[in-house]
Amino acid sequence: MERRIEIDRKYKKVLPIVQVIYILTGIIISLWGIVHHSAYEGIQGVATLLMIPGLYLVRRLFHWEGGWQLETYIYLFTYLGWSLGGAAQFYGRIPYFDKVVHCLSGVFVAILALSLYRMLERGHSHEGENPVTAYCFVFFASMAVAGMFELCEFVLAPIMHRDLQHVLDSGVGDTMGDMFVCLLGTIVVVALMIRSAHGRHDPLTDAAEAFIAQNPAQEKIARS
Repeated sequence: MERRIEIDRKYKKVLPIVQVIYILTGIIISLWGIVHHSAYEGIQGVATLLMIPGLYLVRRLFHWEGGWQLETYIYLFTYLGWSLGGAAQFYGRIPYFDKVVHCLSGVFVAILALSLYRMLERGHSHEGENPVTAYCFVFFASMAVAGMFELCEFVLAPIMHRDLQHVLDSGVGDTMGDMFVCLLGTIVVVALMIRSAHGRHDPLTDAAEAFIAQNPAQEKIARS
């Protein structure tokens, strides 16, 4: 565990660089939208910047320490999915970009689900007694979020006047494809969890474990 925490702390130096790139990208997208009279890009570019104060407030609210590696992953995924995919409209401009992001969303959400599970389990005396419970929790949590995302796209489509799910040209094919690649990403994380249970390391599950190890106070929250 000390090795995981040591690696996590190194990400504290990497995170500011990632944040600067994230901020600059949001500003550039917003300015691009203003110059080209695109209200969508102008507003979305500014909206992406809300991640900075949002994550800061979450840290302060829950008094979280460490977790720099996990936070770096949050920025990287949001950068791909929101800054580039949504605000810069890469989803429509680059073929299969959305499928790559949806696959990574399975990985990303599964790692967050693993962190949540480990946090909740700290309040029980038989922590880790049945790892299959953890695998199932992570799997179904990730797929539930994938389903909720598709529902949100369905609801937002008429509001934004955009065919977010490409129903007109693919029927349910695009939605099912998104769910399938998300499933693949989720399975990858579950496989890594199984490896981790046998003492093997990887950057994804190690990030979740390092976050939990540095926040022992979360045990009290889990019991409350």
